[in-house]
Amino acid sequence: MLLTTDPSGIPAARWIREGDAFWADGQGLSAQRAYQAARALRPMDPAVWHRVARAHTALGELEEADAAWRRAMELGDPWALRGLAEIATVRGEWESARARWRDWALHTPADREAFWRWAEAAIALGDEEDARRAWETGARHHPDDPQIRFRWGLLEGARDPEAARALLTPLPSPWKDWADLLPAPCALRRSCEESAQDQTLRRWGFALLGARYWGEARLALARWVQTHPEDPVAMAALGYAMGRLGLDGTAWLQRASAGSAVLPEVHYFWGLYLLEHGRYQEARGRFAAAYQLDPDPLYALERGRAAMLAGDLLAAERWLRQALEADRENVEIWIMLATLYLGHQVWIGKGVEAAQEILQRAPQRVEGYEWLGWAHYLRGEWEEAEHLLRQALRMDPNRPSIRYRLGMVLAARGQHEEARRLLEQTILLDPLGDFGRRALQQLLHLQGE
Repeated sequence: MLLTTDPSGIPAARWIREGDAFWADGQGLSAQRAYQAARALRPMDPAVWHRVARAHTALGELEEADAAWRRAMELGDPWALRGLAEIATVRGEWESARARWRDWALHTPADREAFWRWAEAAIALGDEEDARRAWETGARHHPDDPQIRFRWGLLEGARDPEAARALLTPLPSPWKDWADLLPAPCALRRSCEESAQDQTLRRWGFALLGARYWGEARLALARWVQTHPEDPVAMAALGYAMGRLGLDGTAWLQRASAGSAVLPEVHYFWGLYLLEHGRYQEARGRFAAAYQLDPDPLYALERGRAAMLAGDLLAAERWLRQALEADRENVEIWIMLATLYLGHQVWIGKGVEAAQEILQRAPQRVEGYEWLGWAHYLRGEWEEAEHLLRQALRMDPNRPSIRYRLGMVLAARGQHEEARRLLEQTILLDPLGDFGRRALQQLLHLQGE
């Protein structure tokens, strides 16, 4: 079977080796083609099916990946359970994901990532006890893993601050700094006279939300709202956190909006929730309501972002400029302006100004190099574009937009082999996103040349 060859005389083992080399270089499409050729020659080999399934998963082809992992499992591939757990996670099928990651973690405890994924699925389901079990089990098998102790500490923060401090304080900065934000015990147990006014648990929940720990934020905010049902802003934040987990948070947002006087922060979280669900016009209305109640530059910024996503570029520019008038030093506003001008390829000169402002104010931010490099590309200044985008790639090698844009520059310069490699890597980094789709289109265009 090892010597099986295709009609051109190429053995299956060579297709596997070529596929593995492409895979190691991030060229998912080329790897997939090689693995499929090997599968045609060795249809009963679980190792080949494993590779085919892995490629489908990485490229976002979930139906094909699911079928391939199941076939690999039938043929005895011990890693197929992990592959199916990944598919369930990507789909947001949290009950299935939790069960599969838990089974895999207990069967293969050397895989420390499995404990993270088990805990995250449990948190998405709101099962705090099972998430704690995941972290405790992971810590027993990996006692020196700081990430496990950190995430376990975040989970414990809203329930047992002292236990959380014991987990977080020995960690290096910035992880140990979270211990300073932990709620005081009286805020949880109502055991001291001033507990009704203690806001530390609320701050903990909002800090988790700002750091994008959506599951832990949801649990902390839910605990706060349970004892403070009069807090509409926390309710709205809870609804938004649920939305980021792929859950329906509208009930909490509606409760937060009940009554005649809706706070601007409630409109703000409603708007963010709607943006996540692609309801851009409704989001614009929410941000407009927030801005009318409180002309904060943050709300103007979000009005601009929502307008841009809705395709109203003139309104987007107007509101982003409005935000800039109030807070010219805010680099996030300059980044959004660069996104508007250069991402949509309009008013290139203004885009260059925005990119230069990013570089001046925050030279450590990769966006300035990326957007200025893209501006040079749009002007046909390919050498300068390549230089800046290579700098951006060194700063953030996992950002798909940079690989896509550098690939476009190199394609324009006739360096097609490296361009194809970068575009394939883009697809592997962003299989279901906009840049993955654009990279695939450009690859098809290069194949036609």
